[in-house]
Amino acid sequence: MVETFGAQYVSLHVRVSNKAAIHLYTKTLGFDQDKTEASYYADGEDAYSMRLDLSSIREQVREKADAESDEHEDEGEPVGEAGSKNLPVRGKDLKKVKVGRALGVQALVEKDESKHS
Repeated sequence: MVETFGAQYVSLHVRVSNKAAIHLYTKTLGFDQDKTEASYYADGEDAYSMRLDLSSIREQVREKADAESDEHEDEGEPVGEAGSKNLPVRGKDLKKVKVGRALGVQALVEKDESKHS
């Protein structure tokens, strides 16, 4: 939820009679019991509104991303205009290629243009 949606918290409702779910959410997963909503369910049973703050998980995700960015630091040689300063360029060796999202899959698939009879 944090990585995909940037969530600050997760909330849910659970029947007040569902002791197993209450134990799971509060004791195992760390949810806080926020409030009780009267007659929340169609049969008239009350529900606990529960909430889990994700700030500690957000910090863990941030630290992991920082650590991974340090691990993958660029060690390669310069390319493009910066890399061409030290390399001789000959016109016949250059090839013009199309890049970008506008190409779509069709432009990336090799076509068989031979004539089949």
